[in-house]
Amino acid sequence: MPRNKNPEETIKKILDTAMDLFIEKGYEQTSILDIVEKMGVSRGAFYHHFKSKEEVLYACLEMRDDRGLQMEIYNNPDLTGLEKIRKLMFGIEPTDTETTKIVYMWFDLLKDPRILVEHLRECQGENISWITELVKAGMADGSIEENDPLLISELLSLLLNFWTIPTIYDPVDDNVFANKILMIKQMLDGLGCPIVDDEVIKMFDEMAQEYDVKND
Repeated sequence: MPRNKNPEETIKKILDTAMDLFIEKGYEQTSILDIVEKMGVSRGAFYHHFKSKEEVLYACLEMRDDRGLQMEIYNNPDLTGLEKIRKLMFGIEPTDTETTKIVYMWFDLLKDPRILVEHLRECQGENISWITELVKAGMADGSIEENDPLLISELLSLLLNFWTIPTIYDPVDDNVFANKILMIKQMLDGLGCPIVDDEVIKMFDEMAQEYDVKND
């Protein structure tokens, strides 16, 4: 294959090919050899852009994020701080099959302690900054009750990025998971930050059922 003078095009082809294979075969069953063979390039071409298959998955996840839509929500003057947090934290629709499959692959990756630590750093770093700003905005517009915005933000991140992930905290069965979501709702309602509504509960229920089916 001739040398591609456009590295961005090559990266996009690698990510598109990898994502197709991850969805078709599953992350664990897909090898770097599978990716390069389907693309018709050498391993050297792959490793020129990515160090590992894990790095490709991270890039695939980032590629699925619609940054433009996220900024549109963040800057929308017609939404309260609470509504912005809800839309940004629960923006993945269960009906988006491809995105949901990628998310479940991420769940499985979090079994790796090294990746789990990186996830913790990310969630307690950049994520906390934007959540805190929106919590402050919610307190200013009255959609969130006055409280410590940093502590509320850290609690949101821990509860929704860790306590609800089945590969970090095994829910044992659907009833335990459902009760966990209700308890999160009760805690956040009690703190005056009611971001978990009936629609969010339904979303968690659908994703939990699909994840159970995937792992049967």
